[in-house]
Amino acid sequence: MARYLTFSGSRREASFNTAVINIVSRELTTSNQQVTAISLNDFELPLYEQPTEQQLGLPEQATDLRNLFKHHDGVIIGCPEYNGILPPLLLNTLTWISRSSEGQPDLSVFQGKPVLITSCSPGSLGGIRAAAHLKSFLSGVGCVVFPEMIIVANAFSAFDPSGNLADENLSRKTVTTIQQFHQLTSKISA
Repeated sequence: MARYLTFSGSRREASFNTAVINIVSRELTTSNQQVTAISLNDFELPLYEQPTEQQLGLPEQATDLRNLFKHHDGVIIGCPEYNGILPPLLLNTLTWISRSSEGQPDLSVFQGKPVLITSCSPGSLGGIRAAAHLKSFLSGVGCVVFPEMIIVANAFSAFDPSGNLADENLSRKTVTTIQQFHQLTSKISA
């Protein structure tokens, strides 16, 4: 059994990206995988700046997130799109995770970590531009980013009343992507 950490880069209640993360988490749980679903609401972090880090050190919440990354076999991140780019909340969170308690870069929690990216937006591109930014960032810090992303466009009509994807083809593709990501994660963590 693999252990997965899932979270959305949005704090908004009723976030479309959180809805997609919930679908992924349910699918992994259904296939008997261990899922730790977190909310960034529970990990309040100051804006990363070197003077802040020098004055305060590594925040306890950043240490907690680093430990979560370290102790899970794979990570699934829901990436909102803000004007075509990665949202500040997600970038700030990942930046703090990349730091050590000594105030130095420490990418060890990212090295070789399988990551699946999801993105959802009301537009016709489904957040693909921000997801591409996140993919570039994560690849640059040493993650093994799964090449297939779960992209959900037209968010206002993408979900049925039960919170599942309304489009059957997209739903099937999502399940297939999750299964393939699990196969990759199992190989890497074996």
